[in-house]
Amino acid sequence: MKLLDYLVAPAALAGLVATGWWGLYQSPQRPANLAAQLEQDANAALARGGYDWAHVRMNGQRAVLLGAAPSEDAAMAAAETVLHAAWPGGVVVGGVTVVEVAVVPGTPVSPFVWRAEKLPDGSFRLSGHIPSRRIGEQLIAEASRLSGGVSPQNDMKVTAGVPGGNWQGVARFGLETLAETDAGEVRLINDTLRISATETDPAARALIAAQVQALAAPYRGAPLLKGIASWTARHTPEGLVLEGKVRSEADQRDLLGIAQANYSGEVIDRMEIAPDLPGTWMPALRAGLPHFARFSSGEMGLYPAPGDAGLAIEGEAAGSTLGNLSADMAQVAAPMPVALWAYPVDVAVPEVADVDFAADPAAACEQAFGRVLAAYPLVFEGDTAVLSRASGGSLDRLVAVSHLCAPDLLFEIGGHTDSEGDRAANLALSEARAAAVMTYLVSAGFDPDRLSAVGYGPDRPVQSNDSPEGRAANRRIGFTIRTRSE
Repeated sequence: MKLLDYLVAPAALAGLVATGWWGLYQSPQRPANLAAQLEQDANAALARGGYDWAHVRMNGQRAVLLGAAPSEDAAMAAAETVLHAAWPGGVVVGGVTVVEVAVVPGTPVSPFVWRAEKLPDGSFRLSGHIPSRRIGEQLIAEASRLSGGVSPQNDMKVTAGVPGGNWQGVARFGLETLAETDAGEVRLINDTLRISATETDPAARALIAAQVQALAAPYRGAPLLKGIASWTARHTPEGLVLEGKVRSEADQRDLLGIAQANYSGEVIDRMEIAPDLPGTWMPALRAGLPHFARFSSGEMGLYPAPGDAGLAIEGEAAGSTLGNLSADMAQVAAPMPVALWAYPVDVAVPEVADVDFAADPAAACEQAFGRVLAAYPLVFEGDTAVLSRASGGSLDRLVAVSHLCAPDLLFEIGGHTDSEGDRAANLALSEARAAAVMTYLVSAGFDPDRLSAVGYGPDRPVQSNDSPEGRAANRRIGFTIRTRSE
C-alpha cells in the first residue's frame, strides 16, 4: 500500500464515523427530529389553510389531530391537509403516514349568520359563518361566476352550529337572487333567509319576492325589496346624509334638527322642498330618526309608492338603541308598512381593555362586569323592576362583556336593595330586578341555560344603610360567575 493510501484511509474512516453520528443523532430522519419537523410542518399547513381551530401532535410519523372542530367535514378536510403537509410518507422518505382524528365538537354559535353583499361594481362581499371550508370555496366560486369572474371579498369563517337541511343550497339561492337585483344584501340567519335589495322594476320586485317567500321548509324567506326612495338618511364616511324631498322648510328644519341633536358627527343636508308631497309620513320619520342617527351604519329610506316597501330602517346599532327604536315606532300610526331590519352590534368597552379573560376566566369575567356596573349603574323606573332607558349604555356594555367571557361559564345575576321598608317586599323587588336584567340578556341572544336571577334584598349590603349614599350603593345589580363544576 502506498503512503498516500495510509494517509487517506484514516480520514475516510473519520468521515464515516462523523456521517454515522450525524445520521443517528442530527439527521431530520432521526425519529425525534423527524417528528418535531413534521409537527411544525403540519401546524403551519393548518394555519395556511385557515384551520385556526386545529393543531397536531406527532407520535413518530403518526399525527394526532386535536381541537374543537366546527363540523365533521371540516375535521376531515383538516386531516387531509395534515396528511400531505410534508413529503409523500414512508419510513425512508419521511412524512405523515397516518392521521388520527381526535377532535371534539366545536361550541355552536347562535345565531348562525352568513351574509352576502352586492357591491356597486357588481361583485360580492361574503362574510359570517359557514359550516366548512369546502362549502366556503363553493360559495366563492358561485359569487365569482355571478359577477362575471370578479373574485368576491371573503370574510367567511368556518364555525359550528349550522342548522339542518340544505343550508348550502339556500345560501346559493340567496346569492343568485341577489345577483338579479340592482344592489343589496342577503343574510341567512339560522333558518331564515333575509334579502334586502333595491330593484326599480316593480314586476321584477314582485317576482323576486314571490321566489323568496316560496323557500322550502325548514327554511323560510323574508324579502324587503325597494324601489325608488323619496327620502333617505344614510350613514356614510363623510357623515349622516339627509337626502330627498320634504313637504316644507319647516319639515326640513325639523328633520335636520333631530339628526344634529342625536348624531355625533357632521350632518349633511341635501333635502329639497316639494310642497305637493303628503305629510302623513312625518310622525314616523320624527319617531325613527333620533334612533337611526345613533346607528353605526345603515340607511333609513321612505318608499311611498303603492306596493312599495313603505318606511325601511336598516343597519347596525347597539341593542338598547334597537329596542328603543322598536318601542317608539310601535306607537306611530304609519300610512304604509314600517320595516325594521336592523342588527345588534357590540359597543366598545374600554373599561375592560386590560382584563385578561384567559388567565382566570371566571374571575376575569366577574371583574369586567363589576367595572361596567361601577362606571354605568343600572337604573330602574322608580320603585319598580322596569329598566330605565338611562340604563341602555350599561346594558349594551354588559352584553359586550358577556361575549368576551368563556362560553362554559354560568352567570348569576343578583338583585340587592337597601334596608328601608318591608323585607319581604325588598326581596321580591330585588328578584324582579335581577330577572329584568336576565330577560334583557336573553333577548340579546344569551343562552338562558347559563343564566340565573336571585334576589338578596337587603341581606348583602356593601355599605352602611345609615346614610343616603350608603343606601344608594346597596341598591344594585351584581354578577357572580361560576364554572359548571362549582
